[in-house]
Amino acid sequence: MTVSLVGGAQAKPSTDVKEVKQAFHEAEAASEQVNQLSVQIKQTNQEISDLSGDIDHQMVDYQEQKDALSSAIVQQHMDAPLGPTVNLLGSGDPDKFLDGLGAVQALNSTRADQLEKFGKTAKQLKNRRDQLEDRETSLAADKKDMAKERDRIRAKFREAKRKLALLDATQRAAFGNSDINLDFEISASGRAAKAVKFASAQLGDPYVYGGTGPNSWDCSGLVQGAFRAAGVSLPRVVGPQYGATRHISMSQLQPGDIVFYGDMSHDGIYIGHGKVIHAPHPGRSVEITGVGGFSRAGRVG
Repeated sequence: MTVSLVGGAQAKPSTDVKEVKQAFHEAEAASEQVNQLSVQIKQTNQEISDLSGDIDHQMVDYQEQKDALSSAIVQQHMDAPLGPTVNLLGSGDPDKFLDGLGAVQALNSTRADQLEKFGKTAKQLKNRRDQLEDRETSLAADKKDMAKERDRIRAKFREAKRKLALLDATQRAAFGNSDINLDFEISASGRAAKAVKFASAQLGDPYVYGGTGPNSWDCSGLVQGAFRAAGVSLPRVVGPQYGATRHISMSQLQPGDIVFYGDMSHDGIYIGHGKVIHAPHPGRSVEITGVGGFSRAGRVG
């Protein structure tokens, strides 16, 4: 007896190059969020370091003023005993110490200026400590958010690779092929020329999430590196890079201008003839592409 199977083999799920490009683009957008959080974390760490330095400096003044007042009040206590109030004066807590001072302030009218100065020092110290606590809380939150964003990148990247694997061999080969041939002369001058020259020298370098050189790049890392070579300091992330430029229309583009996606998830450097040098996504290298897809532009300087 022959048994026949109902239905044929399941067809391999299909996708197209456009879908794969979108998947990698979403992963890159998540990477830019991590870049922004990295900038915030770096800034917060610097603020924490500055605040800690201020607190250390103010603690020296605080302790010197406290010791001077304590010595004077102890001597005054020997002349006119104040009872248990004196115990507060030995407290390491600035607020409690000031409470103790308040109880004897009438007996220290001759030291009014000294007390006022100490009160200001104690208040400044408390403010700095509050600011430090706030920045430390912010730092912890940003680190937590960055961990989540990195997980999101991994998930997006896995999905992009899954879709890439569904392409046929010819499509995959075309998708991974980067155009690194610069077959025309770029007309630029000054800082723009230096930025374009640097970017051109990176053609063929691999894309890496978070890459800032010297041998691998992400999109905003390449733009930042190119203009750093031209003596211009740009922010690390796409959106702030756009904010640091003079906004122009796409019809005004000149070589050395920066072009951006409308959602601020990607950017590159315009080189003329409708072409852009950019770092696209993993699996590709720094390459030359058409200006299509870029909808905003900015000029440095």
